[in-house]
Amino acid sequence: MANPTYTYDNQAIRESLLDIITNISPTETQLYTGLARSSASQPRHEWPKDTLNAAADNAQIEASAAGDGGQTDPTRAANYTQIFRKVYEVSDTDRASDAAGFKDRVAYEMNKAMKEWKNDVEFALVRGSLASGTGSAARRLQGVKNFISTNATAQSGVSLSETILNSYFELSWNSGGNVDEVYVDGTLKRRISGFTGGATKNVDVEDKRLVNSVDVYESDFGLVKIFLHRHMTVSGDNNFDIVGIQSDKWAVAHLREPENVPLAKTGSSTKAMIEGELTLESKAEAANFLGTAHL
Repeated sequence: MANPTYTYDNQAIRESLLDIITNISPTETQLYTGLARSSASQPRHEWPKDTLNAAADNAQIEASAAGDGGQTDPTRAANYTQIFRKVYEVSDTDRASDAAGFKDRVAYEMNKAMKEWKNDVEFALVRGSLASGTGSAARRLQGVKNFISTNATAQSGVSLSETILNSYFELSWNSGGNVDEVYVDGTLKRRISGFTGGATKNVDVEDKRLVNSVDVYESDFGLVKIFLHRHMTVSGDNNFDIVGIQSDKWAVAHLREPENVPLAKTGSSTKAMIEGELTLESKAEAANFLGTAHL
């Protein structure tokens, strides 16, 4: 009787390799994708701001002389452009080899680098700290969380409640704003989803961002979109933060749009980079709110 053959030791059997590469790394870029677009003309980007005088009792005597004007002068706000770069390199041998999941490793790496570039931009738009830069230190843009100061509240471990959330909306409204978007991490998103007064609900919306639907909360101050955001709270933060913005008071200003730039060939490899330069405009920081260190 012939001995049976087994697969265990048969090295002539081809490998079972799926021709698809799985990558579950997150690529949500709600702010970079969703905010308005603007343009910068130099690294220090400025924009004018002005305010109206507070409403007051105004009754004039018939035929009385006009007094002096009480108007205010515009002021300027500023931010610096930040250079974002992602370099990728593929050896000529790697490019010539037969691989699963892609036909051209250079094209694959370029696409991956662009996604990583956008992720880094999103991180800066949320958490960036202002720096003017030197010959040995990079310029850095100021992000949303560091822009908001007028209505910034440190909660020191207070659990986010529906009453507190509506108080945030009221703070912004009292300052002249109308918050229409809220950004939270997973913990505070679940807390908001448990509120009953505003009846959070899922609705389909036409939105440019990489979401299928968003939650909408109906507050006393209008409808607000609730976005789950990965960079709102990160490792090392004290508890959990929440940000509310009036979206039309923000814009992303590009000095240089992202571009794929081939780099000089110095050996048997292809090298290139994705590079762009941009900053964030905050046209009325008092229209927004920031709550930090919530439970």
